[in-house]
Amino acid sequence: MQLHLYMLCYRFEALVASHLEPEAFGRYMAVGTQKNTRGNVLFFEIDGKKLHNDYFHLSDIEERCVPHPDGSPKRSKYISIYRVLEHLDLNAFEKLYLGTADGRVLTLEASPYDAKEERRGANLYDELCPVSPMVVSALPPASFATFMTDPKNPVSVPRIFFADMLLDRDESGRLAGYLPYSDPLHIIDCVKELEQGSGKPSKTVSRTPLVHGFFRTIRRGFFVGDPSGIKFYRFPERRELEVQYAKWWRSASESLS
Repeated sequence: MQLHLYMLCYRFEALVASHLEPEAFGRYMAVGTQKNTRGNVLFFEIDGKKLHNDYFHLSDIEERCVPHPDGSPKRSKYISIYRVLEHLDLNAFEKLYLGTADGRVLTLEASPYDAKEERRGANLYDELCPVSPMVVSALPPASFATFMTDPKNPVSVPRIFFADMLLDRDESGRLAGYLPYSDPLHIIDCVKELEQGSGKPSKTVSRTPLVHGFFRTIRRGFFVGDPSGIKFYRFPERRELEVQYAKWWRSASESLS
């Protein structure tokens, strides 16, 4: 059986070996184990050939992750649950998988990202790994990733994975009514403080966000970056979701968080 390496990356981080194909692994993590509370599952497939360090102790993983005596696949063998993201080079990240609470999985490929197309204005980012605040920021995604991973800053992380979130506003400046954020007035207050020139490039909205209908709030997509660069995983447009990925989208729209 082929052995896959997956990195779980939604609110926590773990590197897991499994004989399951990505879609089956996503279903298993969502509904096939009591270890997972109800909610979304996000994970990358990792290219094991591009791991160039000894942090994960993979030399004997084939011996540790073997099929069960009856021949059934080993569903999960945890390799690491701590400081995983920082020990994975950007070129080791392959496809990103978005799993809903009932086990439906959407696959995202890495896409070209042109920072020259960025527009000025506030952005809303949900940091997913290795830290998890929600922030508003005047920085576009590539600049935000660079800023957050700059060791010269008083607070930084080696590498960061985050989602770019919808921040649509109506004519009065309030958040659009269809956005399911729990405290929209606070988000707008943070945006206004940023726009009025607080002197900070970003402002924390929530240290422990819980977004109802998380996938319904994604704007451009997902980013993983560090000082060496950034990888972008484009989220499908609404028309694509409703037609091409209708079953996943229906499930995602009903997912709690």
